Amino acid sequence: MNTFGYLREHTNDAVLAGNDIDTGLCRTGLDKYLEVIFPDVHDWIHDKPLGGKDKLISRKRPDYRSESLKMIVEFDGIQHYQKLSQIEKDIKTTMAYEMLGYKVIRIPYFIQLTSEVVKRLFDVDVKNLFTNIDRYITFTENCNVLPIDMSMYGVLRMYEEFMKYSPEQLCANYNYLINKEKELNTNLGSIFLKKDFIDNLSALVYNIDVR
Repeated sequence: MNTFGYLREHTNDAVLAGNDIDTGLCRTGLDKYLEVIFPDVHDWIHDKPLGGKDKLISRKRPDYRSESLKMIVEFDGIQHYQKLSQIEKDIKTTMAYEMLGYKVIRIPYFIQLTSEVVKRLFDVDVKNLFTNIDRYITFTENCNVLPIDMSMYGVLRMYEEFMKYSPEQLCANYNYLINKEKELNTNLGSIFLKKDFIDNLSALVYNIDVR
């Protein structure tokens, strides 16, 4: 039985959420994924203040931190795609962590940790994680948050991260959403996963000539 499923920040969150209604897949805490990705690393610190002399950063509570790897791993939920202020805050926080010598990995909630994604994020080869492309779908009919719920800045960030970490999952989600929109005759936000829409939105938001 495959125990790897939709990503949640921690096992407690995964257990509380239960299986996905649409696919039947379980949910898996990031802590369990990290155990498999880094089997010899046992010093992960979850949701604790960073500490140190820098007052601006000492109270920050990274989702996961390993001093042996000098790595911070953040799980970015929907709130990271709804307000420009939060997106800017994430950029500044990442830069601050990096100035302290940490490698920072930010995992969007809509990206599932397939073996391919783990390789791109962590440069680690792990077999038999999330392996069936038909089950990469994050934006299922009954999920709590769809692309339509994001801000325009969040949409741009989402598309960029999909393209960087898993264009395969972008295609799978787009195909699912566009079919559901036809079936339900409603707008779920499939257009936000199309390149031409993103180019036009980018030009509007940043006043960039994308011709």
